[in-house]
Amino acid sequence: MDHSVSKKGENRVEFRVSNEDKELFEYAKQLKGFKTFSEFARFVITREAKAIVKEENKILASKRDKELFFNALMGEENQPNESLLAAIKYHEQLISA
Repeated sequence: MDHSVSKKGENRVEFRVSNEDKELFEYAKQLKGFKTFSEFARFVITREAKAIVKEENKILASKRDKELFFNALMGEENQPNESLLAAIKYHEQLISA
């Protein structure tokens, strides 16, 4: 498992952990086959950060969808853009053929 990183543009991040946490992290590092703790920490933090961003983007999209739906129910919907109008026209051509 090669998780090496180039030295170009690196930044240093430091944080303190309890002895119990450090032992857990080291054990997990060994189980996953990482050579250094830095590689392991970078891998885990990056993976978790991406998951957080993905989940947050889903929540934001869901909130936006709810707002659009509510506005449509209240008669405050936005007019369809050109792409949507083209898609509607294309759909109508498909079903009328």
